[in-house]
Amino acid sequence: MSDIKEILLRHYNTYPKMQIQDMVKLIYQNEFAGGHFIDSEPECRKRLQAEIDEIISSRLGSESPLFEDIGNGLVRLYLHRISEFKISIATINRFFMNTSNSIRGNAESFERKVNIMKKCCEDGLLPFKKDEVEVFVEALKEKGYPPVSHSEEYRKAYNPHYRVIRAEYGTFFDVFLKIDLLLKEKEIVIVAIDGNSGAGKSFLAELLGGIYDCNIFHMDDFFLTPELRTEERLKEPGGNVDYVRFRHEILDNIRKKEVFSYRRYNCSTCEFEAPVRVFRKRLNIVEGSYSLHPYLIDEYDLKIFLHIDEEKQKARIFERNGPEMFERFINEWIPLENRYFCELKIPQKCDLVYEL
Repeated sequence: MSDIKEILLRHYNTYPKMQIQDMVKLIYQNEFAGGHFIDSEPECRKRLQAEIDEIISSRLGSESPLFEDIGNGLVRLYLHRISEFKISIATINRFFMNTSNSIRGNAESFERKVNIMKKCCEDGLLPFKKDEVEVFVEALKEKGYPPVSHSEEYRKAYNPHYRVIRAEYGTFFDVFLKIDLLLKEKEIVIVAIDGNSGAGKSFLAELLGGIYDCNIFHMDDFFLTPELRTEERLKEPGGNVDYVRFRHEILDNIRKKEVFSYRRYNCSTCEFEAPVRVFRKRLNIVEGSYSLHPYLIDEYDLKIFLHIDEEKQKARIFERNGPEMFERFINEWIPLENRYFCELKIPQKCDLVYEL
């Protein structure tokens, strides 16, 4: 709860014409995001396009940044700035829809955050009367906590036109921007996400999959089978992945129009699983360590590297994989990855590098 106080004070310092309802709206968005489920993507997109058209035609100005933190893993994406970037309205709309449809929040947590606001008022950190805050919030509660509007004073002073979205969409905004541009230029687009264990490669692939209709392939399905794990092969930087099979079964087929299939190798059972059928899609995401092996790298239209510092990496892997697997990561797999990154200069060959 500690960050909501900082957020309230920072926003009031940035927007001194904020009224009680603007403060409560900020808390509401921090807890509930959009505050309602959106079931019609076309209608939502139509409203978004109309608002952007109004901003452009009216030449409404704003000194707001593109993204503004409102806490709880959420940001405001200001629409005044969208015309500066060649990003699809459909992509922006899905940012908003996915956020609104995934953030539920709860009244109890919202009320605790309101109490922090009231304490700020009591301490003189905000220029509002505690009793007036209570009256406003009580009226809201009686209505079942519907979404809150900005005050007229705030609207006149700041022309607020934005959408509340997950902060990750802001973090990886350049990825979405580049993918949208590539989809305008190419019939088929292939994106690779490489990087340290625990850096969030699978997470980013899933984030992209929530915005685009795409295929996602995992390099973990292509580690070497026992008969290929020769001493000579394992001495290669990146040699512990079956890059030949990956290229043959995946990359050689993506740009074809036919349905194809590939085999997932299960390292736990040391067996191939049932073939996976793949239908042609314009966007294809490849995620995992060794996805940018020299045997594969020239096939990609966008190359992304995710780096995480050593201490964060250890903590994340321990939590995710448990103590036994943690030891194998530390003593076996991470050294192999680091050698591959260093000797083959993988980060230097990427279009986007993130320090996470």
